[in-house]
Amino acid sequence: MLISIVFLLTMGVVLICSPFIRDYLIEQRIASAQQLFSTQSLHDHEHTAPIIDSTAVERPTFIEVMREAIQQNDLPIAGALSIPDVQLSLPIIGGLTNEHLLAGAATLTDQQPMGSGNYVLFGHHLSKQTLLFGPLLHVEPSMDIYITNKTEIYQYAVVETNIISELDTHYLLPTEEPILTLFTCDTSRPTTERFMVRAKLISKTTYEEGKEFFR
Repeated sequence: MLISIVFLLTMGVVLICSPFIRDYLIEQRIASAQQLFSTQSLHDHEHTAPIIDSTAVERPTFIEVMREAIQQNDLPIAGALSIPDVQLSLPIIGGLTNEHLLAGAATLTDQQPMGSGNYVLFGHHLSKQTLLFGPLLHVEPSMDIYITNKTEIYQYAVVETNIISELDTHYLLPTEEPILTLFTCDTSRPTTERFMVRAKLISKTTYEEGKEFFR
């Protein structure tokens, strides 16, 4: 009887604390990915077959976060993202999987070239609004967004923000002009809508000239 009571109390504490444990594990995973960005030579990254998991954008469960934290697989770091006006700074990881979304911004595929066409990034929106893509909902037109592959820095200016259906895929289509498209859930609760940010390329510089945006 005592063992059952202790077990139930332990499970109750775990359930109460699970959001805090989840957020801590995600913060540690982001920090690990940022360290990889700082130490890896990204231009030597070799592209493989496209990695796409259409279910990955859904809100992660506590068990999924725990599993990814335990596995600690190497991540294919593709670069970094910075939106100074909303204090968003994350590594960019090649390929849309839940493992990648729990460590930063994930590309639609791992073969997207920066600075040309439609560069698409996804991120999770969780209950802690400063985590992952939570700050994205505060982005407004005319704000600047920076992405880098540690060779070049691409500066984009936001031209559109909108809430769209998760079934609206035309924003994923390739474009001739260089644009950046960011997606996250419109709320931290289960939802069928996405908050979308679209920005146009306005300048390019070397990483050495502007790397302060990614510290």
